Amino acid sequence: MAMLIIALTVSTFTTSPAWTYMTGNYVWSVAVSGDGAYAIAGSDDMHTYFFDTRSADAKPLWSYGTQGYVRHVAISRNGSRAAASDVAGGVFFFERPRLSDAPDWVFRSDHPIDALVLSGGGDYLAAGDRRGNVYLFETGRTNPLIWQSSIPGGVLALSLSESRALAATGTKGGLYFFGAFPSTSYQWSFKEHTNIPCLAFVDDLPQIVAAGGDGSLYLIDTSGQLLDRRELGGALSALSVSVRTRHVVSGSTNGDVSIFHVEGRLEEIATAETKNPVTSIALSNDGECVAVANANGTISMFDDSLANRIWIFKAGAMVHSLSMSADGRILVAGSDTGAVYLFAEQGSVVSGMMSLYVVLVVLIVIAVVIALAIWRRKRS
Repeated sequence: MAMLIIALTVSTFTTSPAWTYMTGNYVWSVAVSGDGAYAIAGSDDMHTYFFDTRSADAKPLWSYGTQGYVRHVAISRNGSRAAASDVAGGVFFFERPRLSDAPDWVFRSDHPIDALVLSGGGDYLAAGDRRGNVYLFETGRTNPLIWQSSIPGGVLALSLSESRALAATGTKGGLYFFGAFPSTSYQWSFKEHTNIPCLAFVDDLPQIVAAGGDGSLYLIDTSGQLLDRRELGGALSALSVSVRTRHVVSGSTNGDVSIFHVEGRLEEIATAETKNPVTSIALSNDGECVAVANANGTISMFDDSLANRIWIFKAGAMVHSLSMSADGRILVAGSDTGAVYLFAEQGSVVSGMMSLYVVLVVLIVIAVVIALAIWRRKRS
C-alpha cells in the first residue's frame, strides 16, 4: 500500500508521453478541456479525434471524417461541448462529444475556415474565413448562426471574452473589436502595419493582448486605446494568457519566450532564449507552468521564471499546437508526424491509473508466487 501512495502523489511531469496516438497526417490543432478530462485533435487526414485523457491507452472515443483538412479544434472547460473546422469551409459543433461522434450541426462557408474559438462554457462559437467573414453562433439554437460580419482581408485569429465580446485580426493588418453581442459590425479597429497572428482577452480588466508580426506585444483596452507596447524582436508567433494570474507569455520566430504581468501595462517578469522558432505556447491557469513547442520538434516545460527547463521531449517533427489543462497537469500536443501526444503529471488521474495498474500487476504476480509456493509445499 505504501508503494501505491508514493506512486499517486508524485507531482512531477513525466518526461515521455503517457500515450501517443498516430493519425494519418499532420496534426495542426489540439485542445484539452479545463479539467483535463477530454481532448480533441484535428488532422490533415480529414478527421477530428476525441479522447478521454483518463484512459490508459491512446484509443480515441471516436473520430469524425470531414471534406477537408481539419486545421482548428476547440473544447469547452468541462469537455461537454466541442467544435472543429476544415479548409473546405466546414464548421462542426458537438453538443455531447463524449457520448456521440455525430455533430449536432454543421455550417458551411464558401471559403476555408482559418480561425475558430469557443466560449468557456461552450454557449457561443465564432469562426472566421479566408475571405474576411466572421460568423457568430449560439450553439444551443436550432438555427445557430446569429450574425455575420466581415473585416478587411482574411481572418487570422479570433478571441472571445467571458463577457461575450469578440475581437478579430486580419491578413491586411489590424485588430477589430466587435464588442458585446448582438453588435453586427466592429466598433473600432486598431491599425498597425503588421499582421497580428495571435490575440487574447484578459477578461477581468478587460483588455486585449495582441502579438504582432513586427515583434511587438500590444496591450489595448476595449475602447481601442493603446495602453502599452513592448518591442521584443522577431515576429511574434505564439501567445497564451492566464486570466487568473493575469500572466501573458509570448513566443517569437527567433526563439525568444517572454512572460509579462498585465496590470494596465505589460510588466516583464522573465525571458528565455530557446534558439528555435516558437510554434506554440501553453500556460497553466496558475501561471506556474509554461510549455513551449519549437520548429525543430522539441517540446519543453519551464517554470514561471523560465530559468528552469523542467523537461524536454523531442517529437521528431514540427509541433504545431499545444494545449494545457487549467491546473497544468495535462498537456496535449500535435505534430507533423501525425502524432497526438498526452503528457501528464505523475500525480494526475492518467498517471495515477497507470501507477495503479502497475501496482495491481505486481500484487497479482506476488499472489501467484505465494500460491505456487503453498501448492508446492503441500505436494511435498
